[in-house]
Amino acid sequence: MSKMLKTLNFLILIFLSIYSHLYAYEDLQEKRFNLWPIFFFSQNYELNSTRVEALGPLYQKISFPKENATSIRPITSKVVTPEAKKIFFISPLGIYQSDSQSSTLKIVPIINKTWYKYSPEEPEETQFTFFPFFTGKTSSNETYGGFFPFYGKIKNRFGADEITFFLWPLYSKTKYEEYTAYNILWPFVRTISANQEQNRSLYQGFKIWPFYGNFREEEQERKFILWPFYIKEIIHSSEGDSSEKLIIFPFYIREKNEDFEKKIILWPFFQKITTPDNSYSQLDAPWPFFRKIQGKEIEGKRFWPLYGYVKKEDTFDSFVLWPLYFYKKTYISYKGKNYQEEIHRFLILSKAQKTWEGNQTVAREVKIWPLLHTISQGSPEGKIWYFPAILPIFDEGLERNYGPLLKLMEYYKKEEYVMFKILWGLYRYERYKSRKVQEIGPILRIVDGEKTGYVEILEGLFGIGQKDGSAVLKIFYIPIKE
Repeated sequence: MSKMLKTLNFLILIFLSIYSHLYAYEDLQEKRFNLWPIFFFSQNYELNSTRVEALGPLYQKISFPKENATSIRPITSKVVTPEAKKIFFISPLGIYQSDSQSSTLKIVPIINKTWYKYSPEEPEETQFTFFPFFTGKTSSNETYGGFFPFYGKIKNRFGADEITFFLWPLYSKTKYEEYTAYNILWPFVRTISANQEQNRSLYQGFKIWPFYGNFREEEQERKFILWPFYIKEIIHSSEGDSSEKLIIFPFYIREKNEDFEKKIILWPFFQKITTPDNSYSQLDAPWPFFRKIQGKEIEGKRFWPLYGYVKKEDTFDSFVLWPLYFYKKTYISYKGKNYQEEIHRFLILSKAQKTWEGNQTVAREVKIWPLLHTISQGSPEGKIWYFPAILPIFDEGLERNYGPLLKLMEYYKKEEYVMFKILWGLYRYERYKSRKVQEIGPILRIVDGEKTGYVEILEGLFGIGQKDGSAVLKIFYIPIKE
């Protein structure tokens, strides 16, 4: 993927060096060349930035002092900053990221591999997955691996010391610190036994699912008959605490420990939760239509789908005519500053969000899915908006690889720089300080600045005006007076 990017960059740079030298517009602030939708180039000397686009939104390369980004859409995008590098592909499934400490390659659910760039004082565990193959090494240099589902061994994963499988789910063995579990045709047959003879009475049990199961694992006892119709669990801790759970499904469920007691009748319709110190109580009768919450630092009611709210010390969460409207207000303390955040959400995917400190707004976001998305934040203010806003969720890989393909109008503002595009750049407007540039593809360019007022047709077939204080006349790409 990286080689493809380098090759394409090289070919585009060759094209750029030949044609832009002959036909590009240039003044003291910028060089521009526009053959939309085939090719576009801009180099801003004041911003120290470069923008290259080819085939509309399919290829894009942007360079700023603190970020370089290249995209071949919808295949891949690469982002490089002084701190890290990211490559997105098959979004949202594939990502490669690298920083000063490590590099990681993920292709969900096939590959997950991390490389470390330093020699830690303590040996690190490593793992690599290229489904169905996997390998790894523990911090004590024990190696493992396998070929799923035929045979394999895994160490220090999924809460177990060692897992061995053969023709999974036909047979597997899971070894923990105190006991070992054997599975045949998982999840139907399972037995456990203690690793040491003196602990045999503390770790024992078997199940033939779903008919019967009975296990004891030191402080925990579990039993079921015709799962899930009868389940019972009891836990006694060494500190003297205990918890119990009894399920006679779906008629009665009871769960009790030192923190709370929960009773459910005709699951999931009638539920009551209480605490021993009366600091919290919750009643659902019946769920989800009615809920009442009371406590020392919480209260709430719900009359679903008409209205509901939950109020805590630092949040207020509510809805009206679910899923039509949701409202949430949160008080946030971060790095010694106090913020407030409000979110108005409509039909789940549309929202209006505001964050402020005192009387100053620090961030604002409005999304009217699938029409419009606008974000503004920072001081001096930065702002982005685009139409339409088709992607329902935000993911950096999706946004970089697919987002520009779906946007017919884009607006970007940061400090004194503004950019506006229609139809992937057919019309462009850019402003930096008092200088403005407007373009309609290669047909028309208008530049307006402090000492520049210039109009150009067909990339210099005809041009007239003033550039940097000097009069300019251009006919058939040849400057007659400059």
